[in-house]
Amino acid sequence: MRDRRSIREQNDPDAMACRALTRRDFVAGSLTIGAVSSCASAAALAQAVPLHCAPPTPVTVPTPFVPEISQPVRVRKSVFELNAQEISRLKAAYAALRRLYEEHPEDARGWYYQGLVHCWYCSGALNAIVGPEIHNGWYFLPWHRAYLHLHERILAALINDPTFSLPYWDWDTPGRNRFPPPYMDPADQTNPLFDPFRAIDASTRIPDNLTGPDVIKNVLGQATFGLFAGVGQGASGQRGAIERAPHGGVHLWVANPATLLPPQVNMGVLGTAAFDPVFFSHHANIDRLWTVWLNTTADPPHANPSEEAWLLQDFVFYDQRRQWTQILVDQVVDSEATLRYRYQPPSAQPAVAAAPAAAPAPPPRAAPARLASTMALEIATSPGGTALTPDPHTLRVAAPPAVQDRLRTLAATPQRRVILHIDGIQVPSDRGALVNVFLNRPDATTATPVSDPGFVGAIVEVPNTVTSAHGHQTTLSNVAFDITAKIASVPLPAGGELTVTLVPFQGGGARPAEISLRYRRIYIAAE
Repeated sequence: MRDRRSIREQNDPDAMACRALTRRDFVAGSLTIGAVSSCASAAALAQAVPLHCAPPTPVTVPTPFVPEISQPVRVRKSVFELNAQEISRLKAAYAALRRLYEEHPEDARGWYYQGLVHCWYCSGALNAIVGPEIHNGWYFLPWHRAYLHLHERILAALINDPTFSLPYWDWDTPGRNRFPPPYMDPADQTNPLFDPFRAIDASTRIPDNLTGPDVIKNVLGQATFGLFAGVGQGASGQRGAIERAPHGGVHLWVANPATLLPPQVNMGVLGTAAFDPVFFSHHANIDRLWTVWLNTTADPPHANPSEEAWLLQDFVFYDQRRQWTQILVDQVVDSEATLRYRYQPPSAQPAVAAAPAAAPAPPPRAAPARLASTMALEIATSPGGTALTPDPHTLRVAAPPAVQDRLRTLAATPQRRVILHIDGIQVPSDRGALVNVFLNRPDATTATPVSDPGFVGAIVEVPNTVTSAHGHQTTLSNVAFDITAKIASVPLPAGGELTVTLVPFQGGGARPAEISLRYRRIYIAAE
């Protein structure tokens, strides 16, 4: 096993006392919540965060993935609708995964290395495999789909049941914005679905500003794949709406629901998130919503990218035969045809069955005679970055009648979108951030609900690691918000100013004690 201790932890006397608390203790059941609490310093928790994320050696030339087209289609169900037999089968699969790690810790299919797979492709992971960043861009959905599929097939092989399928946690369904019971019953190490680093109980509810109807409607109403799921990759890419909230918000909520910050392993940190079995149920719902978005009525219809740069991108994993396997994005796009699974819709009434396409804007007022087909309205530019404070941050830009007319005309033009961009978002890798974004609501505060007409979306940053001692770099990302409908429906404040207000928040919508986020540029563009 590679050394997973940070430099700081190796030289911290307090952390020395906790060194015995390793990943093996989690599996064996000797690590209690009390032990975790007594060793909760950042340095000690670094023991639980992988420092080296490379796959186990030897890694050979990958074998191309072969779609399982002859297999029957498996059905993924809501975890809230599993029967007793299905819950027992789920627990048996994860018990076998943990047992494999205990008996054969070098096996790439075991619990520890399965948890590390997510870290291989994470921002800032040391010694990660050479490959694209799978967050902050358009590889987010297909990479996680491939990961879930091969993880699911490993679990099926371990219990010798080819019909096994992962459940999904449909936190978007009313009443299911709570932690799935099988993963916390019982809430101890006798349950292979349990993780001691969670901070929730049966009464805790995910706040609506993370997974509520208005958030889900906003996500499913995105007009393009780029806005919905991202485009490009890494620092030069753009993070999609679904990756921010609900995805990032649920990660933080599981680990620390009261404040959502500071970072807490496992689910609260990207480098450790997949060590919690609920990660796979959470991402199965993200994967399901990809299908829901594609089937949502819209004009033009929602569609996946057609560029070869996306379709021919490859990822590598170990499969159920312990074979180093290469799989292409193109091989996971049609999950039922090539991966042989589909989602059974939740029987409960969903919060948003299908988000309708945004209503067209009303006819524009008289526009300039020579209206440009494109435009960019600069709101703020700071090459070194502008730092947020815990208080609301409002930016103002002059919007005289001619500018208003141009925006409204472009917003009413078929096949055109008016987009609010926030580029160059910088957050230290051991910090997270949550910021609601409002258009023309300079009075917005943490009390302003996401149902407010001026709400356009949220910035959600999930930490990559627990401590900066890992030496990771500050992450850099870009986000975009479709404000086409807002241009017509949200009135400009008196005086002809257009405003963008950034409101940092934490669990329950409260003001955070601190925030470590900077941005470089905010602007509006017609695309």
